[in-house]
Amino acid sequence: MDSYDGLMEIHDPEIDPARIMEEIRGRIQRRREELGYPRQIFPTFGAAAYPGEPEGEDYDIELYFHLRRANETYHQIGVESLIVPSLWSSIPILGPLWDRIRREAHNLVLFYVNKLAQRQATVNRHLVSTLNRMVLQIQEQQRRIQAMEEELCKLREGS
Repeated sequence: MDSYDGLMEIHDPEIDPARIMEEIRGRIQRRREELGYPRQIFPTFGAAAYPGEPEGEDYDIELYFHLRRANETYHQIGVESLIVPSLWSSIPILGPLWDRIRREAHNLVLFYVNKLAQRQATVNRHLVSTLNRMVLQIQEQQRRIQAMEEELCKLREGS
């Protein structure tokens, strides 16, 4: 019994589901090209992890300090209720009513502020992930530049 991507099960040894699926995907791609569909590339999802400080290399300590702190704190937003005591609370009958109105008003504001904070945390995650990926690219570029500089020095010495 063969299975391919969990889409189908084939019990005939003469049939190759991987080849069939490859042929189907090829035909779909050719048809899309014929019709002029734009080629779409979908991103992979998930936060890019903190790359860590480069080992054995000089690096900008301040950059990595701030990047590490951004990775640790990007999701730590939100507001909790903080109601300070009021002089009006001590008034008989009206005091407890006033406290309840204040508490419910605070809760209403907190509800909307925390909804906004959740959206901001999502934006922060994307921004921090972008920074993490950019730092990885910069690290790789730095390694390449250093290798090219070393190669250039060797070529100059050989001339």
